[in-house]
Amino acid sequence: MKQNDIDEILNHINEKFNDDVPNLIKMIVRRKITNLETFEIDSLPSALRGCTVEELFVIVKNGLASGNLKL
Repeated sequence: MKQNDIDEILNHINEKFNDDVPNLIKMIVRRKITNLETFEIDSLPSALRGCTVEELFVIVKNGLASGNLKL
């Protein structure tokens, strides 16, 4: 992936995070981000590694709506 594309993605996340997330939630997320830094991609099931971001969003939305995803 090109650096410009990476920068665009990171900028989008930063903008959404700064605009839409209350400060208390930001503090909690920053504490939990260490889990992401040590995350092993190989620990994911192959079905999850093979799906697109769009498919993942649909799966999560449907899972939340149906009650099958318990967050």
